[in-house]
Amino acid sequence: MAQIRVLVADDHELVRYGIVRMLSDIDTIEVVGEASSGEDVLAFCRQAFSDQELSGERGVDIVLMDIRMPGLGGLEATRRLTARYPEVKVVALSSFDDRVYTRKILEAGARGYLSKGSATSEILRCLQTVAAGKRYLSADVASALAIESLNPSDENPFSRLSPQEFQVANMVMDCYKVSDIAQALAIEPKTVNSYRYRIFEKLGVKSDVAMTRLAIQHGVIEVGCVLQI
Repeated sequence: MAQIRVLVADDHELVRYGIVRMLSDIDTIEVVGEASSGEDVLAFCRQAFSDQELSGERGVDIVLMDIRMPGLGGLEATRRLTARYPEVKVVALSSFDDRVYTRKILEAGARGYLSKGSATSEILRCLQTVAAGKRYLSADVASALAIESLNPSDENPFSRLSPQEFQVANMVMDCYKVSDIAQALAIEPKTVNSYRYRIFEKLGVKSDVAMTRLAIQHGVIEVGCVLQI
C-alpha cells in the first residue's frame, strides 16, 4: 500500500512539530513538508507538482490545513488549492468549537474536519478515509451540524457571509490594513471596502469593532483577539 503524502500547515511551530512527530511514527504516512501560512501551502504545492511533472513522483495527497493562519488563512488557501489541484485533498484542523468555520471550510472544498485535540487513531482514520476519496467529519462535529440544521433560528450571523466575505471579515478582525488585504487576495482596495460595507450590512453592524465584538459573542474568534483592536 502506497504511503499517504501529507503536508502539515499550521502557523504555530510547536503545533506543527507535534503533528509531524506523531505522523512520522505511522508507516503508512509520509510527511512531505510543513507550511506556516496559506501562501506557503500554495507555493509548496505549486513546486511539488512542478517537480512531479519532471520526476513522475506523486506530489501531495493531503494537506492538513489549520483554518486560521496569517495572510490568506486556511479558508482561502483551501478554496484556491482545490480549484487549482483537485487531486489534492484538504483536511481542516481547528481548535475552534464553531460550526461556521466547519461549514465554510467544507464549502471551500475540504474533504475532512478534525479538532487539534483528536487522537492519533482518529487522525489516521481520517487520512485513510479522505485518501480513499470519501469525506470524514469527527463524530462530535457531524452531530453538531446535524442538530444545527434542525434549529435554523440559532444560526450564527457569520454564516450569512460568502466565503470571500468571511475571509475579508477575518482579516479585518486580525487588524490587516485594507492595502494588505487587497494584496493578499489579489483584489483592488476599493473592492475590499465594498466587501466591508456588505459584511456590515449582513451582520447588522456599523464598524470593525462592532463586528469583532459580534464575532467574539458567537465564538468566531478567540477572546484574545480583542486585545488587537
